[in-house]
Amino acid sequence: MAAYTSPRAEKTVTLRIAQELGLETYLPLHHMLRKWSDRMKSVEVPLIPSYTFIKMRECDLWNVRDIYGICGFVSFPSTGIAVIPEQDIANLRQLADSDREIYIHNADMLRYGAHVRIVAGEFQGMEGTIVKNVQEGNFSVKIGGLNVRLVVKLEPDVLQVIP
Repeated sequence: MAAYTSPRAEKTVTLRIAQELGLETYLPLHHMLRKWSDRMKSVEVPLIPSYTFIKMRECDLWNVRDIYGICGFVSFPSTGIAVIPEQDIANLRQLADSDREIYIHNADMLRYGAHVRIVAGEFQGMEGTIVKNVQEGNFSVKIGGLNVRLVVKLEPDVLQVIP
């Protein structure tokens, strides 16, 4: 099951669940370069912010909910609490253990009006705003800085949302 944690509490919550309840937990982490004013440093950050994965039975739900930092469980109105298949966790482990750079894109963030940067391809480095969602995962992007509207269809995997 996937538990939703307080922001930046993923490591602490995962450790508490494992130590206090003795349950098997998994928090996918990856290394990322962070820039400070005087240096660059590689830090270990959660691959999926505010989530940790727990292998537990239904009878453990209330004990896990009592852990400080747990906000709830990933659930859907029609099916209840989501059960994450073992194969998905194995795939997540394999991705997290690789040396490749991984970008997480929440599909909800790639909507009309989102400010994005193109991270691959012939337009790499350009910034713009998503103008319109198009079928089949393509997006039209308005490239800013010009007095005209330029629209380019791009795959979502070459777009990085700028906060």
